[in-house]
Amino acid sequence: INAEYGGVGFGVLLSVLAYVQGWVWFPDQLTWEFYALIGTCVVVCLANYANEYHQFYPLQYSKFAADGGVPARLGWFIMYFTPMLVYIIVWSCIPNADSSYDYLVLAMYCAHFLKRCLEVIFVHKYSKDCLLQTVIEIASFYSLGAVVTAYSCHSLAGEPRFSFLDDMFRVKVGLCIYGFGQLCNLLHHYILANLREPGSFRYVVPSGGLFSMVVCPQYFGELMSWLGFAITSYQYGAYLSYIPMVVYLCARAHHTYRWYATKFDNYPGSGTLKLWPIIY
Repeated sequence: INAEYGGVGFGVLLSVLAYVQGWVWFPDQLTWEFYALIGTCVVVCLANYANEYHQFYPLQYSKFAADGGVPARLGWFIMYFTPMLVYIIVWSCIPNADSSYDYLVLAMYCAHFLKRCLEVIFVHKYSKDCLLQTVIEIASFYSLGAVVTAYSCHSLAGEPRFSFLDDMFRVKVGLCIYGFGQLCNLLHHYILANLREPGSFRYVVPSGGLFSMVVCPQYFGELMSWLGFAITSYQYGAYLSYIPMVVYLCARAHHTYRWYATKFDNYPGSGTLKLWPIIY
């Protein structure tokens, strides 16, 4: 599937399959909060589609941005630390959010962004500083997801969440997918960080790992980790955070593919797909 919508369609299909499997919890009575979360998801998906696929107002970072005024490590650390802090604050304000389920979901969410913060410090190599506007935009985007996820997982679920760990098969599947996604993401970030010769800022075509199959396997890993988080949490709000990430990262992979094709001869070569191995 190489159509423009193929990657998004497959990502959403994984959510549908989770629902068919019975791995998505919905409240018995649909309140205004439910519809507000659905509306927020739709708006963010449409914004991501317009801004990233059609480049109306794309996020400016990496190869798609000019040099900025915020030191790169500081900027990216802020972008990843902020949503983790926001999630912890929201969680701490919710009464009785101290069950085993609450702590597991909290740990998984924070572990994701803690890993990203550690990558900023120890793994990534930056050739450009960040634009202040980009730091604010990405930190806000992730923080919105943190609020939606924390509120839906720890508050909207109410007392039924105390039984969300009873289905240990679902929990184990979710944790395995989450762990695989994190390792996949880390591996390909490490590969990207070590592509260039010391002191060189020249872009090269990535190779190794799943780069032989897709252009952006680091995005594949990130989406798998968010899918695993959603399955483990059992909460529809987590899927509503996952789907906008699918739209966003598929669009970034699409334009990364096009960027490489314009910069390097005989590209794409073997890496003809963009994000999902075998699929898109």
